[in-house]
Amino acid sequence: MKQIKFFHMTVQFLVMFSILSFSGFSAEAADKENCLMCHKYRQIGRIDEQGRKRSYYVDEHIYSNTTHRNVPCRDCHTYISKLPHDPVTEEVNCANECHIKPPFANENFSHKKIIETYNRSVHGIKPADSPQLRDAKPYCKYCHLNPIYTKVSEEQVASTSLIRCLNCHEKQGVTMAYKHITHRLRHKTSRSPQQIVQLCSKNCHEEVALMGRFKASEESLAAVETYKRSIHGKSVALGAQDAADCISCHATNAIHDVYKKDDKQATIHKANRINTCRQCHAKANDRFAQIDVHSEIDQHKKPVLYLTNTALGFAFYGSVLGLVGLMLLETYGRKKDGIKWQIRKGTTWRGQSKRGPKL
Repeated sequence: MKQIKFFHMTVQFLVMFSILSFSGFSAEAADKENCLMCHKYRQIGRIDEQGRKRSYYVDEHIYSNTTHRNVPCRDCHTYISKLPHDPVTEEVNCANECHIKPPFANENFSHKKIIETYNRSVHGIKPADSPQLRDAKPYCKYCHLNPIYTKVSEEQVASTSLIRCLNCHEKQGVTMAYKHITHRLRHKTSRSPQQIVQLCSKNCHEEVALMGRFKASEESLAAVETYKRSIHGKSVALGAQDAADCISCHATNAIHDVYKKDDKQATIHKANRINTCRQCHAKANDRFAQIDVHSEIDQHKKPVLYLTNTALGFAFYGSVLGLVGLMLLETYGRKKDGIKWQIRKGTTWRGQSKRGPKL
């Protein structure tokens, strides 16, 4: 009997040791209710009503290094009232208030203001939207994942620029706030122009069939194609970091305030277009602002522009091909005259011409 009791105690000890060992301490701050006790297993999930496999696995080591690493699970999943919880039927509301106070703030952090701006925008879900349109509109997680958090040491920021801040604030945490603020003063987003264009195009504006089902205008259907043909699109495609992307023209520094062009709040509304252009083109005037950035050069709708564009194309490619032709003729002529073609002392031609003086 004593051996059996000892065996049971040993098994219980090993089970408890395993739970404590593998539950993970790296995400302990955000996982006070030990949600990872279940969600740490790779195979956890289910098959939904459409026959798709839904994974509920969370890699605690990756999660503990993301921007949400300190956010308790139920700050986002507020509908969970017991553990183990019932099947989840509600979506996460990103406007929830977190139990975290950011640096220099007296209130808990929340994305509520951003969500309100988003809801007013063209992307926001409206009461009159059909279920299909609601599903097609991009929500927070379409654009924002849970990016890996990169820690910045105090040594990476010049201490002289923070001395006055440190008179009132603690050194720990000031560096990240300083880096974040100065970054936002220089750039609208942390994404490159190439990433912005890809994000707006992929699975949305580039999907002409999808956009057409929701009665989008012809201009909207061709927006991605016409942008890529424009000087802005070509510059971004070649790797430019200062050329205008989608956000540059269609939103302010609030990022999420994208409206239809006829809306007076829109950055591309005729009353606001000059200020939008002046972000890059300081001397932009009324005439400059009238230039159609997404111009589609149609043979029937814009015959003059179409003919001009065709003529310029012929002139450009004709000049290039003409120069290549002259080079080939010159090469042929020299080879025929017996001049050797070799790289030596800064020139590729050596020898004496049959018809001319020695080179």
